[in-house]
Amino acid sequence: MSSRLPVLAVLSGASLAWGCSGAVHQMPPLTSSQLSLAQQEVQAQASEGPPYRHSVTDEDATTLLRSAVERIGPAATQLCREMAVGECRWTINGSNDRSLATAVGPNGLIVINRGIMEYATNEEEVAVVVAYGFAHHAANHYASRRRTQMAGSLIGTIVITAVSVVVPPLGMATSLIQSAMESGVNLASGALVASYTKEQERESIWLAALILYRAGVDLEKARVIVVTMARVPGDKDSGMMNTQLSGPERLAAWDEAVRQIRASNGRLPPRK
Repeated sequence: MSSRLPVLAVLSGASLAWGCSGAVHQMPPLTSSQLSLAQQEVQAQASEGPPYRHSVTDEDATTLLRSAVERIGPAATQLCREMAVGECRWTINGSNDRSLATAVGPNGLIVINRGIMEYATNEEEVAVVVAYGFAHHAANHYASRRRTQMAGSLIGTIVITAVSVVVPPLGMATSLIQSAMESGVNLASGALVASYTKEQERESIWLAALILYRAGVDLEKARVIVVTMARVPGDKDSGMMNTQLSGPERLAAWDEAVRQIRASNGRLPPRK
């Protein structure tokens, strides 16, 4: 028996202004050489054309998202409790939005767009995106942002099954609630797209990579989605969250995070 989920809200073309807030950990600066290498890779990939998008059924999208969440949930919860600064209980909702993006909202809400599953070639890539949401909440990024202005309109409708995955403390269990959304229903209050500082975004990238590392996820397979997002045509700054980082900057930040995480055998970076 399924339970009807609250209709989600996703902002399209929204302009949000938030109070400034930094990262919890010290993020080492990226060098010009690292940024140049990332830029070259993105340009080389872009020359091959837009990234491939494949169709996925509602059932496959639900299964893929649930599997990714269950795979990294325990490691994410452990990391969050180790940091002891943010929200460690999360609700993951699937959206019918086909853009290659996601959003976070209050009370641990994370919205994963269907477009993620359409562009991803493996579960590891979906896990990256989910881990970004976990990381923003674990570092208290969303809660630390004070909304001062919001402008934008609600997008489209939800036609497919929505997904809600609740990861309880310690990641001991997950529950899945499915509800068919009626065609033509307007999106209502729910997730907000927050604009983060470069420092916060780099921290979320680091923490996401660390979550995957601790969960035993293949980081090379996971990296593909970071490159894919940098290749989206017509929006060189598109990404998993509304961010001030360009695609090459995110890629360089990911590579540096992975390098240092492996060197430290999965330790957190120093606190500020």
